[in-house]
Amino acid sequence: MSKWMEAGLWGLVSGSALVLGSLAAYYLTITQKTIAFIMAFGAGVLISALSFELMDVAYNQAGIAATT
Repeated sequence: MSKWMEAGLWGLVSGSALVLGSLAAYYLTITQKTIAFIMAFGAGVLISALSFELMDVAYNQAGIAATT
């Protein structure tokens, strides 16, 4: 299989999650509490990723004292 076909296949696989999620949201009834839980989890993941990314920058610029 050529590289561009493999890349296209993986792009299709990763993009199918959006379609499956939209179908689930359309056909399933989700409570407000569940939506709040999912959004809170997503926000926590984003804050964690940001903190992890900035920790390396702070350590490189100011040393260990700035990161503890």
